[in-house]
Amino acid sequence: MRRGYTLVELVAILAILGTLFALALPRTVNWRDRYAVRRAAAEVRAFYARARYGALARSARVRIELSTDSLVAVLEGTVDSLFLYRPGPRYLGVDLEATRSVVRVDPGGFGWGAANTKLILRRGSAAESLTVSRMGRIKWWP
Repeated sequence: MRRGYTLVELVAILAILGTLFALALPRTVNWRDRYAVRRAAAEVRAFYARARYGALARSARVRIELSTDSLVAVLEGTVDSLFLYRPGPRYLGVDLEATRSVVRVDPGGFGWGAANTKLILRRGSAAESLTVSRMGRIKWWP
């Protein structure tokens, strides 16, 4: 008696495994998209919070420029000075759409001219929304 598997058995196992992988692949891609969008949303929220607290700590108005390529916070005064910079969500493959690309925070931490700015982060079929209120707070809508 021989030990081992026949060619027919091996082909059947490979066909079953191929079918399972084909069914699991779209879920994996969707999972990666959701993860990248959530990570980008968390990074934008953290950047905004640091810029807002910077305005409070320095008692200065801060201009926050949000784009797909970069996140920039500038202290506004007689001479503007960059105090925060971060690569935008594009490095994660995430697109950023904003109703306003520039948000200002006054020295009290309140939004200035940012009447409910909406940010949408999107990659593939995954999307997350962030809203910056006039009070200067940011709300995440998962």
